Amino acid sequence: MVERLEKLRIKNLATKEQFFVLFNPSEYTLEDASHWVGQERMSQKPELHYTGSARQKLTMELFFDTYEARADVRQHTQKIASLLEIDAEKHVPPPVELSWGSIAPGAPNAEFRFVCVLETLKQQFVLFLGDGTPVRAKLSAAFVEFTLPKDEEQKHKRNSPDRTKLYVVKVRDTLSGIAAVYYEDPSKWREIAMANDIDTPRQLTPGSVLRIPKIS
Repeated sequence: MVERLEKLRIKNLATKEQFFVLFNPSEYTLEDASHWVGQERMSQKPELHYTGSARQKLTMELFFDTYEARADVRQHTQKIASLLEIDAEKHVPPPVELSWGSIAPGAPNAEFRFVCVLETLKQQFVLFLGDGTPVRAKLSAAFVEFTLPKDEEQKHKRNSPDRTKLYVVKVRDTLSGIAAVYYEDPSKWREIAMANDIDTPRQLTPGSVLRIPKIS
């Protein structure tokens, strides 16, 4: 019996559309990191404060070849490029699920599963037919882990802070979502707003550092 080769599957979680790559990547890279911010002190080295974990980043190269079929390879590469397009209703590109392994109904969980958004994509077309139709391409793609504040809360249960902490704002963060993570109560967002002199809580700047005050 010949074992069936499982292909890497890419699923658009907004539209539920999915497709498989033509050739599996020969390797992929997962990057993890943690954020630390130095707090300056007089005549002392800065004290480091942990501000949270960075989202995982997945990078891979994909190969596409339609030379034998004499077909335009862009009919395959465009499916990946479309993951950068902004959704007309939500005004953001769609979240994506990458999975590689057993996906048959009732089968165990896939060996690899990554929920993310496509951050960057480089398309390189390297072979053409006589009329200029591209038939071979190499794609370099970078995906960033995608989670909502409520998912972070379930994944990393935190006790209510007994001391002031620092938090680096990420894209799509909200004060209520941050309060839900640290205080387990989204209604306590005002505590964070007051501690950081925030007048417009709906407009958080990604990359800015917030003080998360202790609860009395």
